[in-house]
Amino acid sequence: MINLIKTIACGICKGFGGGVEPSKIQHCGTIDIITASSILLDKLDEMGSKGEVYLPDTDTKIYNLKEVESSCELKEVSSLSFVAESHDCDDFAAKLYSKFASLAWTNIHALNYFIDEHETFWWIEPQNKKISKSLEPWQGAQIRFLLGR
Repeated sequence: MINLIKTIACGICKGFGGGVEPSKIQHCGTIDIITASSILLDKLDEMGSKGEVYLPDTDTKIYNLKEVESSCELKEVSSLSFVAESHDCDDFAAKLYSKFASLAWTNIHALNYFIDEHETFWWIEPQNKKISKSLEPWQGAQIRFLLGR
């Protein structure tokens, strides 16, 4: 029910160009840098990647999967138009990073990720709102870096 209310509020605010802003996605807790590092290094190992992990804070915010799926922030970013070179994958990923999600670069693509309250790693494709546990071939196979929040 709360997700439905958030979705309606997002639509109303966008439709009227302002008004009462719907609540922004809130993290549901944090995990310490050791736990976050372990989850991210496990993901790199699972993919056979030698990428780098950058965690800027001693605690990493975690999010509820359902909240992320229905977030106004994800809907807002995915609704933007793709324009080669001037607003492409890195721009979508940077916009979602500025809202809540962590940032990832593969050998061919930029996208986002988050860790949920069950310490599960999730990829977010900011261009189409797809959330998954694994990458599709067009998204790349090797991780260059993971930048936490």
